Amino acid sequence: MKKLFFLITFVIVTLSAKGQSTGELRLQVGGDYGFEIERFGVNFGAEYLFLDNISVAPNFTVYFPEEDVNASNLNLDVRYYLSHQQLQFYGMAGFTTLWVSSKYMGIKASASNSGANIGVGTVIKFTDNFGINPEVKYQTLGDGQVVVKAGLVYLLQ
Repeated sequence: MKKLFFLITFVIVTLSAKGQSTGELRLQVGGDYGFEIERFGVNFGAEYLFLDNISVAPNFTVYFPEEDVNASNLNLDVRYYLSHQQLQFYGMAGFTTLWVSSKYMGIKASASNSGANIGVGTVIKFTDNFGINPEVKYQTLGDGQVVVKAGLVYLLQ
């Protein structure tokens, strides 16, 4: 619940910043798959371009529960865009934290692990306001994992 509150608060602050800055703001919803934890999840995110080629892109994933095990992932990434056309390629790096909790025979246990993200992606614009955002990144947390993400993007103008 604290993680969801943090995400909602961050998105509200980011939306408020839109009125104070000339940058572009994007909202994203989609899915991702973590290969180490072997789970699909629903991903929510925002992106704010504070310079022509550089943005901050926080996102949060809630993985589908499996056998009384819950997992979620918070990413705070910075993207560097190589192009600004309909097909916008970027490289990214950032910080990640993964939370896992489980319940076995009435005993509840939880753990978290933090690390770095590094990856590549693109925003493919279909219209002025909509696009898709495929991304592949490597997370150094624990034994490390590759995460593949795809999302729908709404570009606020």
